[in-house]
Amino acid sequence: MYRMKIGGVDLRYLPAVDGVSLEGGGRPVAERVALDGRIIATRPPLPTSRRLTITAPEGFVISAQDAEAIRALGDGPFDVTLAGYEPSGTFTGCTFEEPPRFPPTSDPRYRSYAMTIYIPQQGGA
Repeated sequence: MYRMKIGGVDLRYLPAVDGVSLEGGGRPVAERVALDGRIIATRPPLPTSRRLTITAPEGFVISAQDAEAIRALGDGPFDVTLAGYEPSGTFTGCTFEEPPRFPPTSDPRYRSYAMTIYIPQQGGA
């Protein structure tokens, strides 16, 4: 089951899986090495912040009502919930990297979309 909720806006028309991508979030392993070269301990550091990019592939749209509700979120922090996408989960304290874009389509009830959401380091559940 797929679901995408951005700042309380539960999208009625969902973006395609190939239109959702994640950048960052790598978890390098810190190693503690003995004098003879043996690894004696490993531990992952805190996860890094991530950027979630959501773009409309050809033919994909969201409703104009959802687009306006997302635009109204402005600069404030909001939650993002994803199910069926990579990553999945609820992320808190998210913000837009730049204002989201919702170009018009030939039907005024729908909008295309392009947005980049910053997911802070502590924002994973």
